[in-house]
Formats: sequence, C-alpha cells, structure tokens
Amino acid sequence: MFGGGIQKELTKEILKTLPRRDQKLVLQGLYDKGYSVPDIAKATDIPAPTLYKQLDAHRGRSGGPQEAMA
Repeated sequence: MFGGGIQKELTKEILKTLPRRDQKLVLQGLYDKGYSVPDIAKATDIPAPTLYKQLDAHRGRSGGPQEAMA
C-alpha cells in the first residue's frame, strides 16, 4: 500500500523528524483514511501494539485528521 524501497525509507525518515504530537496526527490520519494498523506498522517499522496504543483504533475511525486534532 505504501510502496517500498526508497519511498518506505523516506516515509520513515520524514516521520522521525516530526514532533511526537505531529507523528501521532499523521498516523491517526492514515488510520482514519482506512489504512489498517498492520499496514501502517509495516510501512513505518513501528510495532503494531505500539500503534494500537498511540492511535484511537479502539474507538473506530473518525471523520478524518481534523477530528484527531480536537
């Protein structure tokens, strides 16, 4: 879903440069757009259990990234 090779490496490196709050917003936004936690975990090399703790996955998907900021 996210591609591989250089795209995956760029994604990981860019995500690492963001402050924690912004990282969470990006990850929550991907989840809200319909990407699964396992897909996001694979693309970012963040363990799925860690993502489940960071994301509001237990609440279901919100209307989008704007709701995640509220």
